Amino acid sequence: MRNLVLVLTFVFIVFGGLGFVLGRSTLANRSFLTASLFLSESGNSLETSSDENSGSQPVFDFSGDYCDQSVSFSDPDDRKLCFNPPKLNRWRLFEINLTDNRILFYENGLIKKIFPIAYQAPYGKWFQTPTGFFEIGVKNKRFLSSIFPVYMENAVQLYEDFFIHGIPYFLDGQKVTSQFSGGCLRLEDKIASDFFQTAQKGDAVVSYLTLNQIQLKDGFFAPVDTSHFWVRQRFNSPLKNDWHYFEDKRENYIQHAGLDLAPSSEAWNLSAFSIFPGTVEKIIVNGQGDGGLGNAVILRHEKEEGVFYSLYGHLDLIDAGIKTGDYLSGGSLLGKIGNTGFGCRFWKVGKDSCYQTGEDDVHLHLEIKTASVLDSPLKDNCSVSGKGDCIGYTSQNPDDFGFFDPLKFLFNNLESSD
Repeated sequence: MRNLVLVLTFVFIVFGGLGFVLGRSTLANRSFLTASLFLSESGNSLETSSDENSGSQPVFDFSGDYCDQSVSFSDPDDRKLCFNPPKLNRWRLFEINLTDNRILFYENGLIKKIFPIAYQAPYGKWFQTPTGFFEIGVKNKRFLSSIFPVYMENAVQLYEDFFIHGIPYFLDGQKVTSQFSGGCLRLEDKIASDFFQTAQKGDAVVSYLTLNQIQLKDGFFAPVDTSHFWVRQRFNSPLKNDWHYFEDKRENYIQHAGLDLAPSSEAWNLSAFSIFPGTVEKIIVNGQGDGGLGNAVILRHEKEEGVFYSLYGHLDLIDAGIKTGDYLSGGSLLGKIGNTGFGCRFWKVGKDSCYQTGEDDVHLHLEIKTASVLDSPLKDNCSVSGKGDCIGYTSQNPDDFGFFDPLKFLFNNLESSD
């Protein structure tokens, strides 16, 4: 009997240990598959939970899946950033997380460095830091601003006139004490120097907001599954106007009139939903005068404050069950998000075209405005394509042309622009 017990104990240890190894390997492989094309992943640590209900069972901590073991955290709370996979598959990638005021540097899919942002322009102010896909441009150890008479040291170009740099100073050498920013990102001098040394011309950049801390206002519905989407381009984000040049730098830019919401790599629900009860006003088919919005739906809504319209653009598919004139409840399925426009899947990460073979820039373009039109409710001429059209953009702040900021319209917990 004693020998039998010893044999069973030996079998339990061997196969139990093997099961532990295989289980850990399976979880690690699942994490690797999530990381997609990346060549390596960081190790995972094994901890014992101090929770009274855990029974001292081992608990796996996978919070380091996307953080290299060498990364240092100036703020312990930054460890939460390790949970999210990078938003682009690039060997070298900078992610500018404007919600958490952090710049993340990825190499081979792992976070190598985290740079705290000292200051950015307040939400809703001119100019905000641009959001979207960019590449690191020119680098200057000492750079004179093109907008204000100040020097910026360790300046790295994000997009056109927008730079990431150290604390600026006036021509007489006096440091700027105000926190005003024309859309550039300001880093503490030591951090700016490190960022300058790390960034290389041509490195991929994604600038974005998260939806982690916002809450829907009463009566409204989320247009997407917000737990797996992020703000790819925000309302009033500047875009360089290539068809005109003005001495006043502000006039060289047009402004994004909607909100672009993109799915994370882990998102499985790509549905678009109505934000409020309303009537289907228009259904636009990709390639039939869509103006670049592709498959799109416009809904008419009524509130005590008045009538407003919501537009859902770039849909891959429109739900076959809806038609013009239908009344839809809030949260109704409208279709599947995509990257349609101009009769094809036009929108790409990088150069946009029906003939480009780059990654699809899948996102929902959401507009909230005062008229049931594709372009601006109030007459405007922003020359998005050199033809005088203003679909998706305005020449100045979209608030002045009958648009509402969807984030402020739908959600609480946003910084006031007043």
